[in-house]
Amino acid sequence: MSDVLSKSSGPVLLRPTRSIGGLYPDVVVEESHEDALQVTEHPVEQGAAISDHAFKKPATVVIRGGVSDASAENTGGERRSVEFYNTLLELQKSRELFDLVTGKRLYRNMLLETLSTVTDNAGEHALMFTAACREVVVVTTRTTTVPPRSRHAQPGKTGATSDAGQKQPRQSILKGGFG
Repeated sequence: MSDVLSKSSGPVLLRPTRSIGGLYPDVVVEESHEDALQVTEHPVEQGAAISDHAFKKPATVVIRGGVSDASAENTGGERRSVEFYNTLLELQKSRELFDLVTGKRLYRNMLLETLSTVTDNAGEHALMFTAACREVVVVTTRTTTVPPRSRHAQPGKTGATSDAGQKQPRQSILKGGFG
């Protein structure tokens, strides 16, 4: 590989591969990915809760990264760290879905849920940030029409609801036990 670099005609700039909505931090210190299933629980009369279904929760990613004002991409004008931070704030404020590219995978339809940064005297000319992103599950819906009641195969079973009066619960035969 060093042969390839030594034969290049000019300087080689390596572009970072991680991006938050098209923004490239100078460094990513840590990425924390979470994919989870939600298992449903339904309590039964005298027993443990039963589980009969599970669904995938939206993915979440937390990124700790940094941007330096001494970056090779600094074009002058406003400090790159301030510009990067303001652009992240605008991305969050817009609530528009974006792509998130990490070292592990590409996430689509993400929102910047929380953004935090700390500045101290040693890091005045740099931005160290933590960005928590959450996947938005987008679905499409459509409206459909139901045929008129006269065309139903069994209109009595598919008809409108009616007031059947007040119901009184009966005591369970299981409560007394068997035998």
